[in-house]
This record gives sequence, C-alpha cells and structure tokens, in this order.
Amino acid sequence: MTRTVDVDLTDPQLYKDGFPHDIFTELRRNGPVHRHPAVEGRPGIPSIPFWAVVAHSEIQQANRDWKSFAAGDGPMVGPDKLMSTGRTLLTLDPPDQTEMRKIISSEFTPRMIATLEQRIIDRTAQVLHSAAGHTCDFVRDIAYQVPMHLIADIIGIPESDRSWVFERTDHLLKCGDPSGGYSDDQRLGLQAELFEYAQQISSQKRAHPADDVWTKLAARLDGFELETFFLLLSLAGSETTRNALSLGLVALFEHPDQMAELRSNQKLVAAAADEVLRWSSPVLLFGRTATRDLTIGGQDVNAGERVVFWYPSGNRDETVFEDPFRFDIHRSPNPHLAFGGGGVHYCLGANLAHKEIEVVLGAIAAGYDIEPAGAPVWTGAGPVHNVGVGIDSLPVRIAARR
Repeated sequence: MTRTVDVDLTDPQLYKDGFPHDIFTELRRNGPVHRHPAVEGRPGIPSIPFWAVVAHSEIQQANRDWKSFAAGDGPMVGPDKLMSTGRTLLTLDPPDQTEMRKIISSEFTPRMIATLEQRIIDRTAQVLHSAAGHTCDFVRDIAYQVPMHLIADIIGIPESDRSWVFERTDHLLKCGDPSGGYSDDQRLGLQAELFEYAQQISSQKRAHPADDVWTKLAARLDGFELETFFLLLSLAGSETTRNALSLGLVALFEHPDQMAELRSNQKLVAAAADEVLRWSSPVLLFGRTATRDLTIGGQDVNAGERVVFWYPSGNRDETVFEDPFRFDIHRSPNPHLAFGGGGVHYCLGANLAHKEIEVVLGAIAAGYDIEPAGAPVWTGAGPVHNVGVGIDSLPVRIAARR
C-alpha cells in the first residue's frame, strides 16, 4: 500500500522558524518513504509528485546507490534544466563524476585540510578580534566571514576583491527565496558577474600560476565546469558552514552547561562539531531521479520518478540516535547525515567544514565570553533550495576573556 504524505512539505511557512521536526517525526512513525502529491502554484517548486525519504537507513541506502538514484537532474526537489545542461560535480555520476572528483578531491584531503588548519586558526582569530568588544551579528560578522575567507584563500582570490565577491555571493544566496524581493533578472545578473569573475581569475592563474587550488583546477578544467565549480565552492562552501555555526551557537546558548564543558575541556571540540552538524543539518534535502523500477522502504518507485532525501529528518531518527532531540556534545557514535549518506556523492568539503566548526567554536569557548543580544531571525525559502533554511541574523555580545 502506498503511503502518502498528508502535509505539504514544500510549504515555505513550515520552515519560517526552522525545520518542521514534529512533522518529520510523525512521517517516520508511519514509515521511511512516502509519496508526496504534486503541488500547484508553489513558486520555485515544479508541479510534480515525488517520493519523500525521511528515515536514516533509507536515506543512506539511496544516497550511496548512484546506479539507481541518478544525480543528473540536479539536487533540488524537481529537475533543474540549467544544472542538467552542463557537467557539474552535483549533476554527474560515475564514471564522469569519478574523473572530475579525482581532480578536485586531491585538494580537499584530510592531509590538505591539516595544512590549512593554521590558516583557519589565524583567520578565526582575526575575525573574532574584529568582532569583540561590542554587539555584532554573529552570522554576518563571524559565521559567514570565516568560511568565505577560507574559500577565498583556497581559490586564491586577492584580498582586494573579496568584499565584492562576498557581497554578490550573499545576494545570490538570498535570491533562492521567492519571497526575498529579488527578480530573475537580478539573480541572473549576479550569476553572470560571478561567472565572469571566475573566468578572469582562471585566466590570471593560467598566465601567472600560484600555489593554490584554483591554479591546479584551471589547468585541468575549463568553461562551464570551472565557472559552476567556482559558484559551488563560494555558495555551498560558505552557506552550510555558516548555518551550522549559527545553529550550533544557539544550541550552546540553550545548553550553557555544555558550553562550560567546552571551555574546560578543548578535547571535546571534535565531538561537539559532529553534534552541531547533526543538530543543524545545514543541507535540507537532495533530490535524485530513479533510473529503474525499484522498492525502497516498502514503497514501489518507478523509473523516472523524483526521490527526495530529507536530511534533518534522518538526523533525528529515533532508531539510530538515542534521545535524538537532546543536544549532546558527548554523543558517540554520531553517524549524522550532514554531508550526505556516504558513497560517491559524499561532500568534498566535509573535512574543511568540520575543521572550521571545530576551530571557531573552540576559539570562542577558550577565549571569549559570548551571550545573545537578541532573538535569532530565521530566513530561507524552504525546499525551493536544497540549503534552504538557516539563521539570517543572530545578535550577540562578545568580549575577549581577560
């Protein structure tokens, strides 16, 4: 018997204050996979039915089975014609994906991240020093600054260009919200500006090679592949880490005993970063297209149908995580799905994001007093975008500890 979702998961109102965990919990209680009917008139969401995968095991299973669940139509709820027209890391499966991933993954290994660690530490110290001593917006002034500067360091973007790139990247992120006040022309204009910048910096790297990732990528990739990877690094590399840091800090505000533990024992920072990633689920969903008739979670899926993995639901799965609605920096094991369910599509930036969260939260716990100075303001378009929910503003008072 087909299980059908009796609530509209594409309704942006469900996500105005975070994830609808009560709805996900009820769905899991009734089965791991549900048929979601087509919704008419929802801006940014195609009017097609899809399968909602809400349980950890089935999300992980489907995430790893690229032969049955193809990435070619993009990661959103419905097929994305723009993304599927070119070769991008998000829309390729092996063997083409293997080739491109091999080129890029050599720059994002644990060993490479270890070499970047001091740079992360230095940049975090600089950002926190600038923010300390007054009330600031944690999202804009800290959580966004650290990952964006690290991405800029990796790409080799000159310091003089960064404010321009950061501003356009931030606006392009906000264009994903149909209620955000941006027109299609503005979105396409911002995208064109960043594509043109990627072309310019690639030409510069080829003419004047430097010891950075972009010099190596520009020697092996070209055109649309390189431009879209620039956007992927700039957007996904900053937005997910920003969301995790912001939601992680809110969780620590709500659990001051655990912040106190971090202050007294920095060895807990790595486990805390994993719990922050589970708790925040910075990626809302990923869509795939079934390549064959199959059965998953007791439901019969036909070839060509869309299948959507809901990571926040998988990260609260009661069958995997004991007391999943408890924030616990001691949680172990912690097989969260923040970076996907493993396999060939496991996030290339997972090691970098984890290290950034470790360093930023560890530095705050070790050397700063921080407290909320206002309520967090949520933003996002919900499932219009696969990274569609986050905190837009979080006022804090931060001061260096004497």
